Amino acid sequence: MKLTYLDGVSNFGPKDAEGVLEFSFAEGYVHLEVKNLKPAEGYSYEGWLTSPTEALFVGKIEPSAAGASTVEWELGKLPTYDYNTFVVIARKGEAAGTLPAAKSIAGRFTVISDSTATGSGSVADTRPGTLPETGQAAPGFDWARIFWTMAAMGGVALSITVVRRHLRKGARA
Repeated sequence: MKLTYLDGVSNFGPKDAEGVLEFSFAEGYVHLEVKNLKPAEGYSYEGWLTSPTEALFVGKIEPSAAGASTVEWELGKLPTYDYNTFVVIARKGEAAGTLPAAKSIAGRFTVISDSTATGSGSVADTRPGTLPETGQAAPGFDWARIFWTMAAMGGVALSITVVRRHLRKGARA
């Protein structure tokens, strides 16, 4: 996902700052690359996952003097999967563990839901409960593959037996 100075979210820092975020809920893995996010005097940068009701601290970001940084974090088990925005914030004196008001670059993403029953999903972002009917018959046993697998296993067993007998004859001589 691309991170930019996002209208309605961003209110701090350089407007030409940008980043690329790779994020996996399943693996609890985050990889972030930013550029043009120059350090601001007295501020430190952090990455946060946010939802309409919650915010989760992901980790610290320490950009170089040129404003570049690459970081990776492992999140472990997430308390919820409702997050839909990643925000780079700037902290200056606020208590740790709270989401500061100074927000720099951000990006929104859509979480794929299991059904539209909650009203949050749409056809494009909802995982189907069942696979669609394609008209094809369900696959049966692949007897040819089973036969050739068994033949290969028999050939290997026969080869091992022949090599063992040959080695035993050599040891007796």
